[in-house]
Amino acid sequence: MADEKMDYSTEGIEVLPDAIQCHILGFVKNARDVASCSCVSKKWKEAMTHVKGLYFARNVGDEQGILPDLIVSRMVLSTTCLEELIVYCPFSNVSLHAWLKHTKRTLKILELRVDDLGDKRMGNSSMNKLDCLAVSTQLQTLRLWGVLLTNTPPEWRLFNNLHTLEIVGARLRDSALCGILHACPYLTNLTLLGCEGIRVACIELERLTNCRLDLYGAGDSIISIIAPKLQFFEVQGASWLRIKGNHQLSHLSVANNSGKVKKLDVGKLPRLQSLSLRGVHWHWEAINSVLQSATELKELSMRVEFCGDADKLEPFPEIDFVDFFNSHPKLRSFEAQGAMFAAVANRNSLKQLTPAFAIPCLEEAWVTIRSPLNADHKLASLEALVRCSPRLRRLHIRLSQMKNCEPVADEFFFRVLGLKFRYEFIKIE
Repeated sequence: MADEKMDYSTEGIEVLPDAIQCHILGFVKNARDVASCSCVSKKWKEAMTHVKGLYFARNVGDEQGILPDLIVSRMVLSTTCLEELIVYCPFSNVSLHAWLKHTKRTLKILELRVDDLGDKRMGNSSMNKLDCLAVSTQLQTLRLWGVLLTNTPPEWRLFNNLHTLEIVGARLRDSALCGILHACPYLTNLTLLGCEGIRVACIELERLTNCRLDLYGAGDSIISIIAPKLQFFEVQGASWLRIKGNHQLSHLSVANNSGKVKKLDVGKLPRLQSLSLRGVHWHWEAINSVLQSATELKELSMRVEFCGDADKLEPFPEIDFVDFFNSHPKLRSFEAQGAMFAAVANRNSLKQLTPAFAIPCLEEAWVTIRSPLNADHKLASLEALVRCSPRLRRLHIRLSQMKNCEPVADEFFFRVLGLKFRYEFIKIE
């Protein structure tokens, strides 16, 4: 038996049956590795025609001085059952059409780096390339980088199997986005990252469950969504947001770094567990309406600097400490920054505090204090937060961004430090 023992260290994959070798080699995806494997033997060269995926990096063909189009075309057209194609290198419309036509029956995942944002020809190049996608009717996932669509939408048929659409770094018109969504009625995942040019968008998708919108510009976009199965939603750059009808939101994040949030109409939020509000300027009604609707929250982050219904930046109205936490009894994680915490830590916020009051589920909290003004009220609110939270295991207090550098700021810091000495789980940053 010892003599029959095979030395796998020298034989390697060659000792395996042909069917298993072919199966293993089918998982090789990087174009450079596929090309190397094809040179090993005739058997391996034949096996590489059955690869499931191909990935072409940005620098394909640089070392050989060959056009990337030729390399990609040669390898894609040699496959028989390609399911995933990722192309980051430059390519032409003609080549793309040939690839997609060859793989139209098997291709399920397609990722293209179009890179037309620097093109000054009014989006014609992007239009032609995206029109080629119409032949790939079996697509399930589509990712596009650097798309320029400033005129009409691409001429797509219905993608009945497409469930995931991601567009990154794009310049879009409202009509182009509308046309794209109309061709993809069964999306469950929609992602638009770093997209500019969208002013008004109406997203109506019956099966949509996850949606991320990151919109560049003045922060004045108007977004309307009808998605009864929506569970996860994040948006950056919207001034007006409306989620119509019934939905199943469990996570909601709304941010606006360049404009102000004027309206937030999301209806009832009985399933919402995570809420994040970020930005410089919000109308108070937008904040108040969503806080009143989200009574089942477990995670809450409020990083808003100012409110006010006009262009003038104003402080937040007073928020009663006891009422606020009684309205959100399931909170496990809580974050308040600057003016938001100052609104909770006002002179009247602790008037309703009684020995029976408790924040039963709170485990971790982050508080950012930017000014030592009203130090007594802020310290009293911090201590109440600690004393009334029996499960609290970590309190992060950020003081490093304080704008007041006078001696009163030093005195405030030492008082906060004294609080830390009394409660070891407090961390000062």
